[in-house]
Amino acid sequence: MLNYFNIKMINILENTSISKDEILKLMVSNMYKHSNSVIDEEVFYKEVLEREKIGTTGIGMGVAIPHARTEAIKDIVVSVGLLKEAVDFNSLDEEKVKIIILVGAPKNESKKYLELLSLLSKTFRNKKIRESILESRTTECLIEAVAEID
Repeated sequence: MLNYFNIKMINILENTSISKDEILKLMVSNMYKHSNSVIDEEVFYKEVLEREKIGTTGIGMGVAIPHARTEAIKDIVVSVGLLKEAVDFNSLDEEKVKIIILVGAPKNESKKYLELLSLLSKTFRNKKIRESILESRTTECLIEAVAEID
């Protein structure tokens, strides 16, 4: 089911001592460099930060799904990051985050965007899926773990 969406980047991020905002900046930058879906990197980054101010995207269990609908995106795009060191996302369960799924969508894709966010939220509540991703030691293993998600 996740293959229906445009997953562009799957990375293990070396993040020794960097903040949530810096992680998001890195993921947005990677998305911009490796996808033609991001029209304006800076605007997308600012919109993701604005969404974070509305409320945390840390869904709990060590997972965050930061996202934004914006004119800076032309097609729905997703990036999955596994952090070497957990980062505080102000999650409701107060657990630090190691799995980040960044989602960008154009303003006119509300239905698909909401479907994707719902699917991701349900998917990452599954302990087996989270553990499979967390056990990944290489980008190749992480790609395999994400590819196995139905």
